Amino acid sequence: MKALLQRFSSGQWQLAGILAVVALLLGLMLNPYLTVVNHDSAIFCILAQSLLKGHYLLVSEPNPQPYFTFPPFLAVQLAALMLLFQNFDPQAMQLVFKGYISLLFLLSLPLFFGWVKSLLSTRTALILTLLVGLNPIVFKYTSDILSDTPFWALSMGAIYAVWRFQESTNQHQSSPGAESSALRWFSAALVLVILCALTRQIGMALVLAFLMTLAQRRQWKCLVAALVAILVTVGGWQSYEHFYRSAHRSDISSLNQQGVQEVLDRSPIKLEYVKHFLIDKPVHLDENRSQANPMILAENLVQRVDAYTQVTLDQLIPALKVRLGGSTSPKINLAHLLPLKVIVWILFGVGLVLLYRAFPFAALYLALSMAVLLVYPYISQRFLLPLYPLILLCLSWGLRQGLAVLSQKRPAFRQWQPVLVIVLTVLALIASLIETLHWVNAGYRLKVANQGPSLRTGNRAYYRTLLWLKVHTPPDSLIISRKSPVTYFYSGRKSTAYPFTADQAQLFAYIQEKKARYGRQFPHVYVFEDTAFVESQRLLTPALEKYQDRLQLVYTEPTTQSRVWLLK
Repeated sequence: MKALLQRFSSGQWQLAGILAVVALLLGLMLNPYLTVVNHDSAIFCILAQSLLKGHYLLVSEPNPQPYFTFPPFLAVQLAALMLLFQNFDPQAMQLVFKGYISLLFLLSLPLFFGWVKSLLSTRTALILTLLVGLNPIVFKYTSDILSDTPFWALSMGAIYAVWRFQESTNQHQSSPGAESSALRWFSAALVLVILCALTRQIGMALVLAFLMTLAQRRQWKCLVAALVAILVTVGGWQSYEHFYRSAHRSDISSLNQQGVQEVLDRSPIKLEYVKHFLIDKPVHLDENRSQANPMILAENLVQRVDAYTQVTLDQLIPALKVRLGGSTSPKINLAHLLPLKVIVWILFGVGLVLLYRAFPFAALYLALSMAVLLVYPYISQRFLLPLYPLILLCLSWGLRQGLAVLSQKRPAFRQWQPVLVIVLTVLALIASLIETLHWVNAGYRLKVANQGPSLRTGNRAYYRTLLWLKVHTPPDSLIISRKSPVTYFYSGRKSTAYPFTADQAQLFAYIQEKKARYGRQFPHVYVFEDTAFVESQRLLTPALEKYQDRLQLVYTEPTTQSRVWLLK
């Protein structure tokens, strides 16, 4: 009985309860569909299929080439699952993929709990683990096959392993078994850090933080071993990309990033992520700008700091919208007001400093990752998913420190401190649950409806048109579309994207160039005018209407009026 009570006080039972709740919610929303509008999910599935055939090519394109935008490790994992469940049909494999990604997330929670418990306390670890486990960003993207959640699980494993390695080295003098324990944890940390860098490009922040920590602690033998292993593995992959791009001019236009090729031609380092630091909005040709301009860089920094602060607040504070200027004024979300943002920045800064003092590796990784996000050309809440637990930890630690200082200066405040902590915790849980249950409900309804990979009318019509292409177009067809990997995944037809430009002549000339280039191999060239996407309505439709005498309309989707044209 005493042992059971000790386990209860250590938080293990509560942790088991949290895992059970999160597992139930993740299980409810599992569905057998590749999200119809998710470009990256289709790419990962296509790359996994390609690996099973012995290469790493984006085979959806008419001219398949090695794909370097995503490192290969998630595709390797998906390929292994395909090999393991080779008798499963494509829909059943989606359940396997999503179940596997959900399992990785679940396995990361005990590691996060154990680490935070060592840093702070059992109660704080339980609260933060619950908030991380019910994070709506996770549930929003578990219907997609993306690398964000697997990366978070691997990075949490790396953080935990480095933490245990650091503890073992600190005990090296006093414990006879600490040296062998330190070697085991160092090996585990090194492997996990490398796998992170081979899962997402942002994993290089974890690599740099690891090397900086080893140098800071003067662990020179470990530093040399880590450098050699990282150069062979991560450096080997990047060297392959560099030398391939040096010898081959990549068909970047097929990936709708024509501006990237010019940058890579000028750059002595032929790595695609170079563009992330040199080009603003690389996909939209009309908006390509160099980030070397100090004004553009400053504008981007301010915009991204504000955007990611709002994403964080949306996970922690229920949306409270009021009309400050009367009934005719637009509603303002109180959680996005500047004074609250300033408080969040202060608490985060204090927490980051405290985290650095206790565990420099995690603080350096978080700081480096956030620095990258502030110059990355795209803004998305899912990019924050792997960092959100660490941001939450820093906010919690900063709040804890602030309350402690306030209690010292105002002793009368001490009796109210527990009440304030409870209120803030409940608010954060309410905010998480509201959004999380929304995504769980959407995923569950999708599974129950069993009518395709989306509940939205426009996306369902898009999916039905892709199935029409599969049945009514010859196998040797080429489809010009907004999301070419998704088009290939569902229709089985080679596909390439149209350029994002308002120059109608340039856009249509691109379509004609594809017919001239691939006409022998793919004599039937179709243009899919999918109204589910704003880019098609704004860019593609005007060009098709201007040059419709060179096209033949072959299909109109009755619900959304999306159209399929055959190039004459």
